[in-house]
This record gives sequence, structure tokens and C-alpha cells, in this order.
Amino acid sequence: MSSSRSVGSRNGSRRAAGLLSLAFVLGSTLGFSQLAGASPSAPGNHDSTGGHPGLIYTNRVVGFPQHKLTPPANLQAAKGFSRPSITSQPSNDSVPAGSTASFSASASGSPAPTVQWQVSPNGGSSWSNVSGATAPTYSFVAQASQNGYRYKAVFTNLFGKATTNAATLTVTGGSAAPTITSQPSSETVAPNSTASFSAAASGSPTPTVQWQVSTDGGTTWSIAPGASSATTYSFTAQTSENGYEYDAVFTNASGNATTHAATLTVSTTPLDQSSNWSGYADMTSGFSAVNGNWTVPTLSCSATASYSAAWIGIDGATSSTVEQDGTEADCSGGVASYDAWYEMYGDSAVNSGYEVELAPSSFPVYPGDRMTASVTVANNVWTLAISDAGSVANPHNWQFSTNINFSGAAQSSAEWIIERPEMCYIIFGCSLTTLANFGSVTFTNATATDNGTTGPISATSDVGIEMVDGTTPIAVPGSLDPTGTSFTDTYQ
Repeated sequence: MSSSRSVGSRNGSRRAAGLLSLAFVLGSTLGFSQLAGASPSAPGNHDSTGGHPGLIYTNRVVGFPQHKLTPPANLQAAKGFSRPSITSQPSNDSVPAGSTASFSASASGSPAPTVQWQVSPNGGSSWSNVSGATAPTYSFVAQASQNGYRYKAVFTNLFGKATTNAATLTVTGGSAAPTITSQPSSETVAPNSTASFSAAASGSPTPTVQWQVSTDGGTTWSIAPGASSATTYSFTAQTSENGYEYDAVFTNASGNATTHAATLTVSTTPLDQSSNWSGYADMTSGFSAVNGNWTVPTLSCSATASYSAAWIGIDGATSSTVEQDGTEADCSGGVASYDAWYEMYGDSAVNSGYEVELAPSSFPVYPGDRMTASVTVANNVWTLAISDAGSVANPHNWQFSTNINFSGAAQSSAEWIIERPEMCYIIFGCSLTTLANFGSVTFTNATATDNGTTGPISATSDVGIEMVDGTTPIAVPGSLDPTGTSFTDTYQ
């Protein structure tokens, strides 16, 4: 079964190939605070909110992987089909260490749904598929380290999916040293704002936690001031604490385990705000190249669907085209997926101006992969290149490059961005998706060529951009490093 998409233009109109069409929109409400040289009435600066005349709006539609849309219920019934419906929920189980634990569930549906069991080691904060657990009953030998793990079943057929409640495993007796189940993420905050670091660990008996701080880049560590035994450590950040590192030590009678270190960035640079972009943009004219590197993040997925993209590109901040390439990291049903893509928004000859996803079979992307990307133009020939050097966990290496003739670009900005898309349904309209918890992404070797001169982000008029949901920051870039070629963008 194929699915059509609706596509969006900057003025908000959309073409539909069919009633049940779906599009993912990145940049539909790119809202910077007033930028130098821009005015609400300037050509191309659309105020679609009716109440924010100081915002600049740029649209681009990115064809993220197609999502199946559920046919109307009356159509399903007429053909004797139905989406899954849970008929039996799994129950909590308590067993001694080394004994068999079992969870069972069932669901109705036509055609008969398949089942996939999932596990969360951190109280439901993130979920992953249990390899081979595809029967209505999942049984295994419980270890002491699995005490407190949660399990649920996802039933799926052509018409949708249904997920059971989570059931908790209690493992009695025995002992197990702490195992880190959730690492703290780096934080970027303004001075006198609240910084928070969270971590979790399993173990039997339940481990205690002690937060530590390092003021010298991880060389020495001391007990964090005011840190209680809670798994979340929050405090009011001061400018003097910029660059401090924090970790958590979990301890029980069987041993201890220490988390990775998370870095606190206390940014004194005023940031512009956007509803869907976070990162840096250079603003001038005559851009002919942009380059950057980053590592694909490991997502922390919950049951809520969420989406994100990391990319570098030219245009889009103050113009109606975007020439870009990058990676995507999404969560669906508690499971993460990753891929690479490029886009020439505004060039109807390239996939109608929307995203072109690179086939995962030929261009696989995994968390931890080291990405290199560039966008260049000469004599109206655009070259979009992206390569993947893999990682220790997933060794592989591929390169992709394409040349495209296009003469309609302003070449007025260069960007290094984390973005969340907008999802559009023909009959329901559009709304921004939930941003996936990407932890942090560090862009390195970030350069742009402006009027023949290549330099770092800081070489031209650069603007830092934080992504906000309403007035709440949800992704924030840290300060540029001393070379002006690197920064870390952090999920809030």
C-alpha cells in the first residue's frame, strides 16, 4: 500500500494528492526574535501567527519516513478488519533470583496482530525491544540486577497498534552490584537559572546515590554541594560554574557504579528563539559552502512519538529556500530509528522540493556514528555530500554526494541546526511534533565560505538560537569554543 503526502509552501497553502495524506514539516514556524536587517514587512518575512510581528517564518517540508494512517473505522468494519485491542493485560511478577519470570498479554484484531515485548530498565523513561520476545507469553530467568524492570507488549497489524500497561518485575533474594540504567545529560542554562542532572541505576539491594562535581575538567572530584540522595540533582547555576562536570555514584553492599560525566554550560550569550530550530546561523550574503561534523545521538525514547534532525545547510533563516543535508533520529513505540537525508527545498525538480531519504540498506545510520556533511555551490551547481565513518560499536563507512543545478537560492545564511518537524494531516491540519530526547549533539569543524573566504562560525555575524515550546526552552546551544568551530546543543 502506498501513501501520498501533502506538501506545504511558505504562505501556508498545501496541495493534497489524497484525503489521507501526511507530511512532516521542518521549519514551518522558524521564529527568530527580530534579526539585524530583517523587518516584519520585508519580502519573505511572513507573520503567520497574527500576534508576533517580530518573528521571521521559513517553511520547509521534509519527507520523513512515511507513517501509515489508520483508515476510518467504518471502512475497517465494512471489510471485516479492525485494529488491535488489548484483551488481557500483563500482571506484575515477583520471583526469587534465578527463577523464571513470566508476563502474558493478548489482543484482538483482524488480521490477527503480531506481538513484540519491550523492556524498560529505568522505570519507564525509555523502552527497547526484547530480542526474540514475539509470543503472547514472555518467560525468562530473572537476575537480581533486573529488579524493578518493567515490561509491556505492543500488538500490531495493518490497521494500527495497541500497547499494554507496563508490568513490574520484582526479584527477591540474591544480590547484584549497581548497573547504570540512565546517564546524566549535559546542561546549558543562563546564569541564575536552574540546572538539573538525573541518573538511575538498578541493583539489589537498591543502591544509594551520591552526586559529585569536578571543577578541573574531570581530574579531581568532590561531593556536590547540597546534593541529597535523590537521583536528580538541581541547583541554581552561577557563571563561575561554567564548564563544571557532574557524575553520580551508586552504591550498595555488592559494589558501586559511576555514571558518565555531564558538563554544565552557563551561557552569557543572548539567544534568539525559535519554535523548531536550535543551534547557530551566520547571517550575511554570498555563502557558497558550509561544513560540519557531528556524532549521531543515542535517543532516550518514551512511549510518546518524538522526532529530531541534525543538519548543516545554506539559506532558510532569512530566505525561502534551504539547501541542506543531515541525519534524522526519531522515536516510535519506545523504539529509536535513524537515517540520513538531503533536501533542496524550493527546487521542484528534486523530489518536488522536499527531503530525499538515503536508503538505510545502502546508507545505514546508527547512534554513535561519526558524520561529516557539506553543502557547496559554484556556477549554480549545488553539491550535497554526507559521509558516515561508523563507530566502534557499528564499524562501517559510506559516502554519498549528489550534484544539482539550481539558480533560485539567496545564499544569505549558513546554519548548524538541531530541529523538530511539524506533522501535517490534510483533514486535521499541522502541528509541531514532540522533540526527541537527543541528549546532546556536538557540532565540530563548523565552517562556512562567505564571498570566497572560509572561516569558523564566529567569522561572520553569527546568531545563537534556542528552541522553545511556548516560553520553555527545549533545546539550547552552548557557547562557541575558542576556535569558533564547535558548540554543543543540549536537550532540556
